[in-house]
Amino acid sequence: MFVCTQEERFWLVRNLAVGLVRHLQVDYPPVWVENLIKNPPAIFQDSERKPATGRWDSIYQKHIYRSGKVTKPLDLPIDERRYAIAREILIAMGGSKHGRDMGLPEILLPHLEECQDYFARVLLAPDSLVASYRKQRRDLRGFAETFLMPTRIATLRWEDPLLP
Repeated sequence: MFVCTQEERFWLVRNLAVGLVRHLQVDYPPVWVENLIKNPPAIFQDSERKPATGRWDSIYQKHIYRSGKVTKPLDLPIDERRYAIAREILIAMGGSKHGRDMGLPEILLPHLEECQDYFARVLLAPDSLVASYRKQRRDLRGFAETFLMPTRIATLRWEDPLLP
């Protein structure tokens, strides 16, 4: 069993998220995570969760459980859908051959929900874009709307002590 601290896990998932943002070549918010589903990085395209098309479309069909209800990402409002998709992208990465070779399941599974939540927050609002947003002297008001993420998640990201 691979043991690491929360700080180490967060460092890992932060870097995975930043790598995906670079793959998408995002310069300003929002980060369109939906484009990752259609065109995941080649190194992660062999995920067990993908159909034969080489895409991660199955993420749209995955059932999620919220507030005692079962739903699918496509049935959610756009901000909630993007957050659900961002969380599921970490699962797809971990399920790929490359992710398994990296040991992602062993590192993440004992703390999966926490890792998914943090990964999704960073993917939807990466450090560089949050820094640019703050340089414009903008505050928490409008942050969720600019980054198209749920307000409760935007607040957590805004207050993230690990944000540089």
